[in-house]
Amino acid sequence: MQSVWQKYINNSPSGRRGGTAGDGVGNQELDTVIVGGGIAGIMCAYMLSQNGHKVTLIEAHKLLSGVTSHTTAHVSAFQPVYQDIPTNKKRRLYFQSQINAVEGIAKLVSELKIDCDFKRADSWVFAQSDRDVPDLKKEYKVLRKFHAPVEYHGSRQMAIGTYPAIRLNNQAVFNPIKFCQGILSVMAKEVPILENTRIKKVCLMRKTLKTEKETFKYKRVIFATGFPIVNIRGLYAFKMYKSFSYSICAQTETKLGAQFGEIAKDGFTYRDSTDGIIIGGLDHRTGRWKCKKYFDILKEESKRLGGKVAHEWCANDCMTFDHVPYAGRMFCLCRSAFMISGFNKWGMANAYVGAELVANLVDGERNRYKKIFKPTRILHISVWPAFFWNFLQDGLGLLAGLFSSKKRRCPHMGCRLKFNPNTQTYDCPCHGSRFTENGDIIVSPAVDANEVLARKNP
Repeated sequence: MQSVWQKYINNSPSGRRGGTAGDGVGNQELDTVIVGGGIAGIMCAYMLSQNGHKVTLIEAHKLLSGVTSHTTAHVSAFQPVYQDIPTNKKRRLYFQSQINAVEGIAKLVSELKIDCDFKRADSWVFAQSDRDVPDLKKEYKVLRKFHAPVEYHGSRQMAIGTYPAIRLNNQAVFNPIKFCQGILSVMAKEVPILENTRIKKVCLMRKTLKTEKETFKYKRVIFATGFPIVNIRGLYAFKMYKSFSYSICAQTETKLGAQFGEIAKDGFTYRDSTDGIIIGGLDHRTGRWKCKKYFDILKEESKRLGGKVAHEWCANDCMTFDHVPYAGRMFCLCRSAFMISGFNKWGMANAYVGAELVANLVDGERNRYKKIFKPTRILHISVWPAFFWNFLQDGLGLLAGLFSSKKRRCPHMGCRLKFNPNTQTYDCPCHGSRFTENGDIIVSPAVDANEVLARKNP
């Protein structure tokens, strides 16, 4: 199971990459450490290094091999989440932050001359069934309330069919791996990068990061790891959850000429790429699948569009309850620890927003989006029911783990793992860690392999 983007990782330039723990970097105090070598970590490292900071980038696996290589890479401010964001002011600021991100990415591509298949594409959100039309109309009213430049069409003929739809002009799509490689080539001489270096313990008081063999001391640390690997302080293990989705790339001569997404939470998304049409969707909570044939459903949709499936993959996205990411200082009383996480399936634009916001905070500069992205913010009362329901479900997962064999426990916090027949993996329904049948970690926040699975399937 390989995504359409992963082949570009293998063609990446070496630069100063390929280091591991044990290269001597851990024997000195580091200025700024960024944990997480995806698009958010790379952009933040670039912005800080351009401002004169000495940055070290640490990645548990191969650079860009995680969430960034499993995206569908829509670069758009039009995300069907605005009616779920509490307060009109927060919706307006969030929309403006996403527009700023689209233009910021476009500027980086132009200024750095990055060849990443960046193309402008209108963004459409549509209702495939009549029961979703009220939600589509509500989304339009919410957007127009703060004067977002969107257009409503009661019936619009598009490449994917004729449906009621809303359009936002001049958004974008690109190849995320080639984009990040372009940034890496610019900062290759300034930023040491350690791959295959998994941080297993964090001590915020002593300002240390520990791997299996080495300890890194830092002045400041930025976690750009999806789910933060710091468990208790900040309660981020309970303030976020993970959502699973499936994607395919269908080879076809058809060109969509735009990007599309259903208003339904588990609906399809579509976009063009140089390899064909990328179709994604069928979202569900990680570890709580409802169907054994998600990829078959995507293949049927591919046939409808005249395509032949060449790649299939899945994504595991961090979600927040108010649908706005966390970017900024992790804790009120700790000014040396920052985080960028909770992109709610819109990681391309939000990675830029989060990276810029954290870079501004490090430099003491003003950022108008600081308050709405603040990790320590108090959740709006409208999302409390969802938060407490999630808290209860996590508690039940922990309780189930106590009565399960060690084979079925997640080494993160002990929740009971569930086997996903769609991907042949063991997934945690509480915090979204994923493991191979051999017990190896696919996705954090777990930092240790499942040793019982490893012994059973050597």
